[in-house]
Amino acid sequence: MAHLLKKIGFHANGKPRSWLKSLVFDAQLAPRTFFKAWICPPAGEIHPAFRAWLRLARQNPAPSSQNDWPVRRQQLIEHRALGDVHTLIIVFTRPTTFVAHALQSHAAALGFEVHIQLDMPEDFGADLYLVVCPQMFTRLPPREKRIVFQMEQSVHPRWFTPDYLNLLYNSLAVFDYSTRNIQFLIQQGLPADMLFHVPLSPVTPYQGAQFSDGLTDIEPTKICDVLFYGDLKNKRRQAFLKVLGEHFEVRAERSLYGQDLWQAMRQARVVVNIHYYENALLESTRLCECLSLGARVISETATDQGQHPDWEDLLVFTPINDAQAMVRAIQHHLQQAPAPAPSLADRPMRMGSALQDALRTLNVRAASSIAAVAAEAGTEVQSAVPANPAQTL
Repeated sequence: MAHLLKKIGFHANGKPRSWLKSLVFDAQLAPRTFFKAWICPPAGEIHPAFRAWLRLARQNPAPSSQNDWPVRRQQLIEHRALGDVHTLIIVFTRPTTFVAHALQSHAAALGFEVHIQLDMPEDFGADLYLVVCPQMFTRLPPREKRIVFQMEQSVHPRWFTPDYLNLLYNSLAVFDYSTRNIQFLIQQGLPADMLFHVPLSPVTPYQGAQFSDGLTDIEPTKICDVLFYGDLKNKRRQAFLKVLGEHFEVRAERSLYGQDLWQAMRQARVVVNIHYYENALLESTRLCECLSLGARVISETATDQGQHPDWEDLLVFTPINDAQAMVRAIQHHLQQAPAPAPSLADRPMRMGSALQDALRTLNVRAASSIAAVAAEAGTEVQSAVPANPAQTL
């Protein structure tokens, strides 16, 4: 019974459902008089059922005349409060493993000591935090040292709840992979000067590719024609995969990450990208990881087609909603003699330069790069940053 009541009153991530939130709290998130002694007893902690959500919500208040964060944020940037960063912590969720590795690679190249981790730290003593998909965490770093990477698709606005928008608004900066998303966020009231376009790109060398290269013996029984990975609770994808299954040996996986994913990709002749929404943006996280691993990819076209000039030409595209066209594209690929994956090393990818520009605008510099400049000028500066970026995953 207790489990049922919790499900009725709360989402799976611990946030109270809208009816319960409006019943118990006012617009400023203060408990209503009738519930005050229960939610916030005079001599005790906040009630455990609301504690994590309420603390996070109060740390990220809605835009208002009482919320002075835009002014404080601008002062932090102008006064170079984050200017000399020794340690950058990237916190991420399993589905965004590739994004974390890509950010780590580019940030390390700029001189930062970078740690990436799945779990939110117990304390926030590092200089700067970059949180990928921040809405998935019940605790977040203080906004004075928090940059967030927004990964939702604005083509389906239901993900952009007031709580999520408040969280973005109260961060030092918001990175987003899509200009379409950025325009949407501006329409929702986020200041344009806190939004930065950091497009995703394939990474070379990529840890997953190094792992895959080490797989010399692949059991013939585990080889498949087609691999799809992603959310399978979707009628659109199920219909596509049913058609593909009539022609090929298809492996469809819902929860596949890290080494399990890299191994599955090595065992597949082609990877297909099928949109969750008909009007979706390109799933650039999935596509860039596939390209980083040297996989052959066939994808439906998308509403932001043509906005990824550094890697779109490496994919084969078929018209939206045309499963038979995808069948023909797969058949054509399987009939061709295996060819080496295209080289990524000589391609000018946009992600690294976009990240560098964003951090420069925020007056964020790696302490090691500052030390290097000082050393060249003949000044002795001791750096606490090791030569090689650390990794905790």
